[in-house]
Amino acid sequence: MLKLTVFPPAFSEISGSPFSVKAWILLEQSGQPYEVNVNPDPRKAPKGKFPVLYHDGKAIPDSDHIRTYMEKTFGIDYDAGLSASQRACARALIRMVDEHLYFIVYANRWQVDKHWAITKDVFFNNMPKIIGPFIVKQIRKGALQQLTGQGIGRHSLEEQIARAKQDIDAIAAALGDKEFLFGDTPTAADFSVVPMLRAAVGFPVETELAALVKSREHLVAYIDRGIKTFYPQHALEK
Repeated sequence: MLKLTVFPPAFSEISGSPFSVKAWILLEQSGQPYEVNVNPDPRKAPKGKFPVLYHDGKAIPDSDHIRTYMEKTFGIDYDAGLSASQRACARALIRMVDEHLYFIVYANRWQVDKHWAITKDVFFNNMPKIIGPFIVKQIRKGALQQLTGQGIGRHSLEEQIARAKQDIDAIAAALGDKEFLFGDTPTAADFSVVPMLRAAVGFPVETELAALVKSREHLVAYIDRGIKTFYPQHALEK
C-alpha cells in the first residue's frame, strides 16, 4: 500500500503545502490504492520536509521524486499524449512554479509582518503557551534565513510581486483558451500549477499576490476546473 504523509489542511486547501497537494494529486491520478497521513511536524522526515511517500519499505521525499517513483514503479506517464516539445515546456513550467513562484508565496506568508500574524495563528495555534512563542520565533527565523539564502527574501515586497506577475503572466499565456495547459486533458504541469495558484489566492485576507491571479478570469476558471477534475474529492468533502 502506498502511504503518503502530508502537512495538515490550511488556507482553504487540503494541505497547507502546495507540494503536499501536488503529491496527493499524483497518487489520486495514479489509480493505485493509497492512504494519507497528516502530520504537522516534519523534523523526523527524510530531508526534514513533507510530502513523503512510503512504499515497500522505502521512503521517497519530495513531490518531484514521488512523481518519478510513481512513473517508474507503476508504468505511469503523467504527460501522456504530449510531444517532446510540450514535455520540455511542461518541465519548465513546473520548475518555474516549484522553484520560483513558490518562494514568493512562502515569503508572502512568512516574511510580510501583517501576513505572518495570520500564518502564525493558522500553523501554530496549538503550541504550548509558555514555550510556544519562543519555538515559533525560532521557526520563523529559520524560514526567513531560508528565504534570504534562496534569494527571494532579499527583494522588497514590491519586487517580489513584480516577479510573481511575470510568472503568472507566463501561466496565463500558456493556458490561453484551453481547458488545461496542454489541451483538454490535465497533465503533470497542471498538477503543479493549480495547487500553487491555489496557495497564492487562498490566504484569508486579500493580498497583492492573490489579486494578480484573481484579475485573470480564465485563470480563476482554470483553478476551479482543476479542483473538480483531478483533486481528491473525498479530501475536499472533509
